[in-house]
Amino acid sequence: MMAKISVRVSLIGTVLLSAACGKVDEPPKGSAPKNNASGPIVSKWKTQNASTSKAPMGLVLEQQDEKITATLYELKGTNSFVLGDKLAAGNYQPAQKAIILMAGNVPSNLISLDDWIANGGPYVKIPFERGATNLAMTTEVKNGPSATVNLTSFKED
Repeated sequence: MMAKISVRVSLIGTVLLSAACGKVDEPPKGSAPKNNASGPIVSKWKTQNASTSKAPMGLVLEQQDEKITATLYELKGTNSFVLGDKLAAGNYQPAQKAIILMAGNVPSNLISLDDWIANGGPYVKIPFERGATNLAMTTEVKNGPSATVNLTSFKED
């Protein structure tokens, strides 16, 4: 079981480092969710320079009071925000003042974020402050290179 997870983790890390598309189980499809007056505030972020990656990526942030959750997707096309495959998911970690995403489709009830990182699982770190207009997303892989991609806020016309 751990060998299968290690192989999958390695593949996911490679996908994120090269910003190539990655296939995971049950990816959500369609356009990103909209703001709901009684629900969370949703913001969308897109990779700034598509020429540095094979596929554009989009980050969907959901803020409900002090809780912030985030999901990173491959995007379909370069000019829109149509969600493709899910690449990573996580939430805001106050102690690190950053959003930390576990790469891949790993259920949070299977392994904690701290255990994931301690066991060398690839993750994405995004320093975050409310009101930011740009974000820097860094992929971290144990004993491997890190890669940083800039994200800008995406507003639909």
